Amino acid sequence: MTALHKGESPVGAGLTREQSNADDLHSAKVRGSAHALRVIEGERKAHEYLARLQASQADPDELALIVAMLYGAALRGFCRVLAKALGVNHA
Repeated sequence: MTALHKGESPVGAGLTREQSNADDLHSAKVRGSAHALRVIEGERKAHEYLARLQASQADPDELALIVAMLYGAALRGFCRVLAKALGVNHA
């Protein structure tokens, strides 16, 4: 094992602290982007379902199937759109 130099991260194996911090920030942004994309996916599925429902082309089994396949951020996005369509206001 080589000795650490000033500004070098003990975990980073040759990376400076600044590089390590930049990598951590990038990872956080990627996770945040992935979360946002899942929310958007859920919202899109809700809008598509509502359009089919209004056109009398959807049934309750379809809703159950969609909800069963969603989880986490996608499910929250889906539910948010449905709640808004139903006029539910959360404090």
